[in-house]
Amino acid sequence: MENQKVKGLLLTWNKKNLDWSSKYKEFCDATREGTPCYIFWNSTVTNNLSIGDEVFLQKTGDNPNGIIAHGYIIKKIDKQEYSPEIFESEEIPKNKRYYYNPFDETKKIPKNQGVIGIKLDKCLDYDRGELIPVETLKRLNDKDKEDQTWSPRNSGIWIKETILPELKEIWNKLINGEENSENLNEGDEKKDMREASKNEFDKNVIFYGPPGTGKTYTTAKRAVEICKTESEKELTDYSEIMERYNELKEKNRIEFITFHQSYGYEEFIEGIKPIVSNEDDESEDESENNQESKTNIKIENDIKYDIVDGIFKKFCDNARKAIIETDNDNKDIPLEAIVWKVTVRGEVREDCFNNNRVRIDWNFDDAGAVGFVEEVKKGDIIITTDGSRTRINGIAVVTDDKGYILAGEERDTTTRNVKWLAKNIDENIKNINKEKMLHRRTVARVPNMKVEDIIKLAKEKNQEELSKIVIKENKEPYVFIIDEINRGNISKIFGELITLIETTKRSGKKECISTKLPYSKEEFTVPDNVYIIGTMNTADRSIALMDTALRRRFKFEEMLPDYDLLKDIFVEDKGTKVNIGAMLKVINERIEYLYDREHTIGHAIFLELKESNNIDKLENIFKKSVIPLLQEYFYEDYEKIRIVLGDNAKNEDEQFISAVSIPEDIFEGNIDDIDIPEKKYIINYDNFKNIMAYKNISKKLSDE
Repeated sequence: MENQKVKGLLLTWNKKNLDWSSKYKEFCDATREGTPCYIFWNSTVTNNLSIGDEVFLQKTGDNPNGIIAHGYIIKKIDKQEYSPEIFESEEIPKNKRYYYNPFDETKKIPKNQGVIGIKLDKCLDYDRGELIPVETLKRLNDKDKEDQTWSPRNSGIWIKETILPELKEIWNKLINGEENSENLNEGDEKKDMREASKNEFDKNVIFYGPPGTGKTYTTAKRAVEICKTESEKELTDYSEIMERYNELKEKNRIEFITFHQSYGYEEFIEGIKPIVSNEDDESEDESENNQESKTNIKIENDIKYDIVDGIFKKFCDNARKAIIETDNDNKDIPLEAIVWKVTVRGEVREDCFNNNRVRIDWNFDDAGAVGFVEEVKKGDIIITTDGSRTRINGIAVVTDDKGYILAGEERDTTTRNVKWLAKNIDENIKNINKEKMLHRRTVARVPNMKVEDIIKLAKEKNQEELSKIVIKENKEPYVFIIDEINRGNISKIFGELITLIETTKRSGKKECISTKLPYSKEEFTVPDNVYIIGTMNTADRSIALMDTALRRRFKFEEMLPDYDLLKDIFVEDKGTKVNIGAMLKVINERIEYLYDREHTIGHAIFLELKESNNIDKLENIFKKSVIPLLQEYFYEDYEKIRIVLGDNAKNEDEQFISAVSIPEDIFEGNIDDIDIPEKKYIINYDNFKNIMAYKNISKKLSDE
């Protein structure tokens, strides 16, 4: 046994065939605490297995897919019929959690299969991105090794001897976060799995290339991949990608902006903005708060200036929000929750505390009740006061979607249902509200207070009942997308943050750098879980002209026309077919010689021909996209455009642009000192309907 070489077995679990998700979640919790779990599994290869052989469990079916568990074979029963006795095992303690084999126990084991008992030492929570993705597994085949199948049967297949060591190394790095370790069972089990599985993505990257090469589309795919763990190659359906993209955007996990010449620091980080104030305004009372903070500058009775966070600062603050785990599947307090202050009259306070509700003395339809009834969302936090602007007497989480009228009461009838986290307290909250007082209004947002800070306070006041609430650092990936990044003034927009976005300067890193923002005077860092993706159209401005400071802090991925995406697209008319991919390749080869590769034509312009591949659609693309683009590229040098389109070698009825000699008698008088062109150029719009005009762009197309 000691001299026997350890083999590897790959098992697969597909929820469509067997759903034991709830039991698997128990496995995850147990192995996270160091308690092994046990399963029996039927297999076709038991004859060649040995006690001590390693087992990897691969999840298939619904995304995400990949390796999620590891263990060892501790019991082996070769091919036989089912009987309950085969599961009686001294190696598997009865007081340990385990799940029986995945076949129906009322039936016989297939005659060509046996049963193995497996000790699972680590099960990962794939819903949190803890797995080795299939795309990573497939890369193991890209070397001088025998290819491994990554679509195994549930009864098991062998892991190739050349693949097993590297697979073990990847698994070890995933669960331990260590570069070198020989023992899969050793290491810090509390290492963050998501960070390990995400280290292949650059924190700052720019996709650059000519127009129409799919930069924006690739950005959406990459953002979804970063947030949801699917690989770009697995995400092929555009509608599915955009559906997931929009879901993540609604959850504030993805933000999209476009730079332009007028974009500045104030819009991106923070700035002073004019605020029109009135008696219902939620801004702070000037006479009491200006002595604490110079964030408000009064100009007139109805106008003042406030410090307003820019879009990137807001995004970073969202990415920094702690995860509040409760005993209700973490649904009580979502990441997007905010804090509200509500004044509750003393006459109804005990009723609110005793009946899990918050009541205000406004009529349901009054303007002052709109925020309380409509804007306070399920999962938001309410802190209650008796009118004090610094001390609170209760903390609650909202449990319903909208307010309602409490029947049988004369006053304080506008009501929201809540779950009290702390009540009958008396606590000064200025220290967790940036030393600012609460608003005078009955109901008002508390924008300066973090949800995790008020939850910590609630736990201090109610430790026994809130012991199951856990406040965890948020390491979910967030993706900030900047379209047309090269069109903005980088120094003006980023300011001092140009250094902070570096991977090694992020919060939590050894070389972390913070800066004091000029207006709010807050210390600011860029969270390590924020990814920045930019796009740049090289035809709009050369990459060489981009701000050098930005170039040093971003990785660049070039996006060129992909002719393979068009290779199966043909346009046929009157018995003649044109291969669109081959046609575009010829055009771009000529552009590269006459101009450069940064001004080629992207494949995306022609993708609509997949759905409607007729001559009318092709005509429309050339008239409205190709010709205007070439006119811009060559500054209306029509002779070069003719060469690009092959018009200089075509019959007249096939030319998109004709060169016509100027008659000698067109001009009169003395024109010796004037530079008169020899030709004029005419765009023949009728020829765009002629399939031969496209076919004869090059002789190379005649063979397609």
